[in-house]
Amino acid sequence: MHRGRAKASVLPVHKSSSSKKSSEEPRRIPALAYVAACFAIGVLIGKALRPQMAEFAPDAPAAAAPATNAPTAAATQKKLDPRVYAFYYAWYQNPATDGLWAHWNHKHLDHWDAAVRAKYPPFVHDPEKRDVGASFFPALGAYSSADDAIIEAHFEQLRKAKVGVAVVSWYPPGKRDANGPEVDGLVKRLLAAAARFGLELCLHLEPWEGRTAAAQLKDVAYAVRTYGAHEAYHKIDGKCVFFAYDSYQLAARDWRAARTAANDGAFLIALALEAKHVDDYVGGPGGFDGAYSYFGATGFTQASTPSSWKGLVARASAKGGLFVPCVAPGYDDLRVRPWNGANSRGREAGAYYDRSWRAAIESGAERVAVTSFNEWHEGTQIEPAAAAFTPDRPGVTTYLAYPSPEFYLTKTAAWVEQFVAARRGGVG
Repeated sequence: MHRGRAKASVLPVHKSSSSKKSSEEPRRIPALAYVAACFAIGVLIGKALRPQMAEFAPDAPAAAAPATNAPTAAATQKKLDPRVYAFYYAWYQNPATDGLWAHWNHKHLDHWDAAVRAKYPPFVHDPEKRDVGASFFPALGAYSSADDAIIEAHFEQLRKAKVGVAVVSWYPPGKRDANGPEVDGLVKRLLAAAARFGLELCLHLEPWEGRTAAAQLKDVAYAVRTYGAHEAYHKIDGKCVFFAYDSYQLAARDWRAARTAANDGAFLIALALEAKHVDDYVGGPGGFDGAYSYFGATGFTQASTPSSWKGLVARASAKGGLFVPCVAPGYDDLRVRPWNGANSRGREAGAYYDRSWRAAIESGAERVAVTSFNEWHEGTQIEPAAAAFTPDRPGVTTYLAYPSPEFYLTKTAAWVEQFVAARRGGVG
């Protein structure tokens, strides 16, 4: 997910904006008993800067220049392995396509402690000065997620990375994250692109304020009705798949009761921060079909720590479900949470990512997810980044860079090959 977190004494990690309690904080993870310092996480960040602005992407490839809204002709390609996922965000906007900036112009999120907050005065990023709310800068520029040329480029990149399923951050009609636009209107276009490039797509349910389990299952029913028949919608055992961010914030018994009443027929995967969430939500108690870890910072939660994955896979399997470990290239949200340096995880020129992938393979998990394709605010993206440069704004530091723009697409593809080879039965 998602996002700006709010309160936690350790690490705010990702996710969806709508889950925020306020329009300024993306989503959050409430403090948990097992981690005295664990704090709420919010979803952050935003949307959109225009790809056609070559000056916004210093070393952008030629393909980044066109900003037309006409998709390129792409023949449907051979399907990729649907056991490999990547979290995808369609919340970016820019003036050229949408008439305004969203997410790229993210503000600094406030710390919950007044003493800490006082050290970080209010700050809003200014994409017009090549200053965006991310520690890296996209090779395609500050793009719009609604630009057909960008959608085409993204799914081509996902294919290069050999990712089989794009997991799209999603709110139902009429709801959105506090920093960006509604995304439901883009789903059909994203499904069409997925089909052209041999991928599948499923939805990442974002938690909206005031939701109940029964209400969120109505969102699921709408999505199944509206998108479930599409050839590219991802299914397991014939059921439409949904990842449910912050699912643990609602009682397991409420999910179970709602699922029994709704008879939704979906395949639901719950967010787990610790082993107890697997025990409580997967199988009988909560009625979920599986769990996933999402977060990209090793040590932030038990479930985001690779050394825990083998045990969590076994735990979920014993309950008739699955556990999806989430690998990440690093974590850096300092351009939106400048006070969160303790939770940064450096990329180590790819070594951090390598360790995550190796642990995922050794865990015995049958499925794996990448956090993320393009959550730029938290620095977990594998989408190509521009070479390092300094924004045209005094006091804003130079962007970080990869060893090469497509370094993480190439590395992901290599690890996917190893993961698939290690699993029996080929494409599942």
